[in-house]
Amino acid sequence: MDDLNDYSWCAFYPAAARALCSYQNKRAALLKELYEALPAETGYLHDPERKPLKDIDPFSVFGILNRHISQEKKTETAEAFKRIFGLKEPVPHNYHGIPPLSNENSIFFGFKDGQTEKDIDNLWQFFISVLNDESCVGVQFDEMTAHQYGIKFNLTIGMYWIRPEKYFPLDTPSRAFLERHGIKCSSTSVPAFKDYEQICTGVRDLLPSLPNKPKSFAQVTRGIYLSLQK
Repeated sequence: MDDLNDYSWCAFYPAAARALCSYQNKRAALLKELYEALPAETGYLHDPERKPLKDIDPFSVFGILNRHISQEKKTETAEAFKRIFGLKEPVPHNYHGIPPLSNENSIFFGFKDGQTEKDIDNLWQFFISVLNDESCVGVQFDEMTAHQYGIKFNLTIGMYWIRPEKYFPLDTPSRAFLERHGIKCSSTSVPAFKDYEQICTGVRDLLPSLPNKPKSFAQVTRGIYLSLQK
């Protein structure tokens, strides 16, 4: 049932993220479990020679759940996550307010810069830093968005998945929303982290003046999606 007030993913995703951290040094085992549990949904996870991946970052793990797939497929994937990670939170059946990744570009690392292993390590370290509100988040964010292959606005989407109460996603429709409401954000360049924090604060300050007075970033991004359907 499509309950427009169901934002249970906002509890499920952070719980899954915290459980995922335990796999930082067990990535081969993680991939084995994902391939076995979700053979149809992980077929795109391969290297340039179309061989199964030998390593993966945590944002790309979440990408399995956040592509352009049906709500039923998302729920099946979430159920697999619950089994794999031993989660107690109920599996969400609605995914309102989640910007999907492109099915053609659902991985947060690549193979063209010769630094795939280092890039994946960076993403694990950043993922954990974001979850723990570590002081190095800003430095890591600026370094990766400026220099790491395959990292652009998608990093803010990943941050929103795992900390939806703190970070606002800068996908294309959301950037257009910011422009309409006078919140400065380049349409082509990822902002520095200090500017990104100001954007998140700006959206939070905007909540009382928006139609239906949304209480969360998830409700704002849901409203953005609905406006595109009109």
